[in-house]
Amino acid sequence: MGWDRVFGHELQKSFFQRILALKRVHHAYLLSGPSGIGKRTLALEVAKVLLCLDSREESCNRCKSCKLFERSLHPDFFFLNPEGDSLGIEAARDLVKKLSLKRVLSPFRVGVIDEAEKLTEEAANCLLKTVEEPKEGVVLFIVTSRVSALPETLISRCQKVVFSPLSEVSVEQYLREEKGLEPDRARFLALLSGGSIGQALFLASRREGILEEVQNFFKGVQNPKSIFELGPWLSEHREDLPTFLSFILRLLRDALFLSFSEGDPVPLFNLPEDVQSVVQNLALWGREKLLRSITSLETFLEDLSLNVQWDIASFHFLLQFGGEKL
Repeated sequence: MGWDRVFGHELQKSFFQRILALKRVHHAYLLSGPSGIGKRTLALEVAKVLLCLDSREESCNRCKSCKLFERSLHPDFFFLNPEGDSLGIEAARDLVKKLSLKRVLSPFRVGVIDEAEKLTEEAANCLLKTVEEPKEGVVLFIVTSRVSALPETLISRCQKVVFSPLSEVSVEQYLREEKGLEPDRARFLALLSGGSIGQALFLASRREGILEEVQNFFKGVQNPKSIFELGPWLSEHREDLPTFLSFILRLLRDALFLSFSEGDPVPLFNLPEDVQSVVQNLALWGREKLLRSITSLETFLEDLSLNVQWDIASFHFLLQFGGEKL
């Protein structure tokens, strides 16, 4: 395995392959784009190549460095990701300290920060010295799905690599070749994934029950007496909520489109019958209600990404989605 473990993103792969071949490695890279599309995977592969003892253009998978990297035991590699809703100052200080130490095995010391949008202000500022005054042989990869959450001072000192959603073909190929899914199921999940392998895998893991959950959600938000019961449900599913709600958003948008197409979903959606049924029922809501629901859901997803106060954001969303005009 090497570059081929990263599905799609040929332009981004070519960029890193070129700088590795030319030995023109920058000290800090900011990889940004939607979640679940392969940014972290590519960052890890570039890190592995940088640390490899036998190659400068692709990982050899044979040397001591590559073997240690695959076992997450490399002494010159450090991975930082949030365990909760934030990445705090202590974790950032620990990473900075480790990157400043003498190299043990490889020609570089490499750090990868995943979900960097969760860095607190103090933690982000702590990283500034590393990117402003980089030590020789230190490379930092900052991976984020929301650049706007990072301070401009940090952004401006990184070389930016922007990612777009994967094509449905790439997601389908990944599901078939890497996960062994049947062609029809892989195609369906790719269609609903929004170009995100992460979302496709989430839907795959919950395929049997997700439509039932979706239908229960729609019933709940239309019943004022059930809205208060949905609050705890949202809290319980908070970790997976962006992916789940993105799926609902896709169904609502399809329903809105269907409301303009005289009720014929087959040539438009090419979805299984059970999903078509959900979309058809949603289309009966009418365009005004669908537009209001889509707007409230988009706002709530944005609020989630901004880490606004949970109780207020969720209650406001449920009231608006359920039909209240605030």
